[in-house]
Amino acid sequence: MPSLPHQSKFHIESLEMLSQFADRFSAWLQPGDVVALNGNLGAGKTTLTQQIGKALLLQEPVSSPTFVLMNEYRSGRYPVVHVDLYRLGEEKAESLAEELFAVIDEGRSLLLVEWACYGSFLEPVLSASVQIDYAENEANGRLITLSAARPLSPAFADWEEGRA
Repeated sequence: MPSLPHQSKFHIESLEMLSQFADRFSAWLQPGDVVALNGNLGAGKTTLTQQIGKALLLQEPVSSPTFVLMNEYRSGRYPVVHVDLYRLGEEKAESLAEELFAVIDEGRSLLLVEWACYGSFLEPVLSASVQIDYAENEANGRLITLSAARPLSPAFADWEEGRA
């Protein structure tokens, strides 16, 4: 994924802290944003998306699009399109490019892309990239690296660097 100019790291120790992170991140997000979500299997990409959905007041349950590739939610503050490129892999992910760029060009929806590492064609339009890693020696801990195209303040202004 590309190098975005604004970067912060967060240590997340619980689902409650992830929810707080999602609340603040959601306050920063806006319609038309494209967000890359990367991390190992089970790291929390879908869980983060669910928490973002709650923060954006989505009424329907947010579920993993692993087998359907794309879910659309229209009941919240603004539409959210949730994509998972895992099953397609790097070689076939580009088959969704035209459909994803139609969503991007429309500019009304937030586009959240799990396994965005397989969609290098999205790099030029990314608003943010979220890397979720397991925290060493912590069963539920995660380390989140958030890189963004625009400043993260004020949404994260009062958060201590490295600790959410």
